[in-house]
Amino acid sequence: MRTIRFVCFGVLLIPVSFLVAQENDILLDEFAPAIARQVPADDLLYPDPVKCAGGRWFVCVGCRTIKICLGQANDNDNPTQICPVDSPYCNTAEGSCSTIPDDSQEQCSVQAATQLKLRCTSRGQFPDPRTCDGYYFCEQSGSFGDPYKCPPKYTYNSRLQLCKRRGSKRCNTVNCTSNNSILTAYPSNPQYFYYCPKDVGKDPLPIMFSCGDRATFDSSAKKCVYKCPRQGLFVKSNNPNMYYQCYRSNGRLTYSEKFCPAANQVFDNDKKVCVVPGVSYRPRFSFIVVVRG
Repeated sequence: MRTIRFVCFGVLLIPVSFLVAQENDILLDEFAPAIARQVPADDLLYPDPVKCAGGRWFVCVGCRTIKICLGQANDNDNPTQICPVDSPYCNTAEGSCSTIPDDSQEQCSVQAATQLKLRCTSRGQFPDPRTCDGYYFCEQSGSFGDPYKCPPKYTYNSRLQLCKRRGSKRCNTVNCTSNNSILTAYPSNPQYFYYCPKDVGKDPLPIMFSCGDRATFDSSAKKCVYKCPRQGLFVKSNNPNMYYQCYRSNGRLTYSEKFCPAANQVFDNDKKVCVVPGVSYRPRFSFIVVVRG
């Protein structure tokens, strides 16, 4: 007599909403928002500052504090002020606010090293070349970037432009003291490259540049190379006043860089034309349809 055995397999049913919630928790744990770093408003004042005398117009009384010599009988009555952002250091040799810290005061060099701010070369986000857990946001070229820091156990991923949970991958930073090249690709992401000033301190903050989206820095040619997605016109993300014209030549996809006709125009990547921000675009030609009855 044949015996028939039935085997039951248990099926575990998990609600889809639970799986989605779990996936969202993992993503939220994997990435985190950065926090704006605050530059202290106070300053390291000199213990024995130079007094207003000998025809001086200005004297440095702190690493970032300058005194205006107005000829007051009491030197303490002469007003002082913090140097502006574009010239943040008071330099005794120059007798004015400067981009160079005061070499006569060791404390100023130490303070400058911890409070250096990135000078912007274009709009966008730039990785902090000194650390792996921060970045700078630049509003426009020529300004100073706003510094941001990732939470503990997170590092800044310049490819994703997000703070990502720290993994086993080694962090690479920039050291200008041992760099002899004029322009060097950023080690963690070739979309960026940097220049080390040779005349500002022993280890100056590198000047960072961005090639923009879909472009990388060619270390041999010392220039940015754009990778066309297809034929057409595409905005140059690090300079919206420019765009790429991608076309085929000898069977290969290549490109040329174009400027908008006016300096106040930006390239609209959706409309594929140069426009003035805030001004509605109107086609140059209009068509009138005449219906005859």
